[in-house]
Amino acid sequence: MFTEDEAEAIAVGVRLLARTGDPGLQKAAESVLSKVTLVVPDPLRDYLTNAPVYVSKSGAPVPAQRDLPSTIRHAIRAARKMRIAYQDGDGRSTERVIQPFAVAYYVGATLICAWCELRNDVRHFRTDRVVSVDVLDQSFSIPETVIARWLAERQDD
Repeated sequence: MFTEDEAEAIAVGVRLLARTGDPGLQKAAESVLSKVTLVVPDPLRDYLTNAPVYVSKSGAPVPAQRDLPSTIRHAIRAARKMRIAYQDGDGRSTERVIQPFAVAYYVGATLICAWCELRNDVRHFRTDRVVSVDVLDQSFSIPETVIARWLAERQDD
C-alpha cells in the first residue's frame, strides 16, 4: 500500500498536470486519482483528496484547439506524420509536415518535439502557436540516434 508521502506525490502529480494545458491528460489523471482513492485505506484517502500541498494553477497556455495535446499523443503512438499550420512568436506563419516523437511539458509552454521535414532537423513547436493540425496517413520511423541526441540535450532542462 502507499505511504503518506507516496499518496501526497500522487496528489501533487495530478494537480501539476493541470498546469500543462493538456485537458486530456488532466482528465485521465483525475480518473486515476478517483480509482486509487476508492481502493486505499481510509487514512490514506484523505491524503489523496486533501493533501496538505498547494500547486499553483498557472502554467502553460491551453492551445486554441483544446484537443491538440491528445491529438499529438495519439499521432506519436501511431507514428503518424502531422501537417501543422504554425505561427511563430513574431507572427510569421508557416506550414510544416512533422514527425512528432515527444511532448515536452514546461511551466510556460507545452512543446511538440518533432522531426521537421522543412528544416530536416529536430524542431520544437509551442502548442499554443499551432493554428491547425491534420494527422496524415503516413507513418514514419525516427532513428534512435536522433532520439538519443535529443534526450542528451535535455539533460539540463
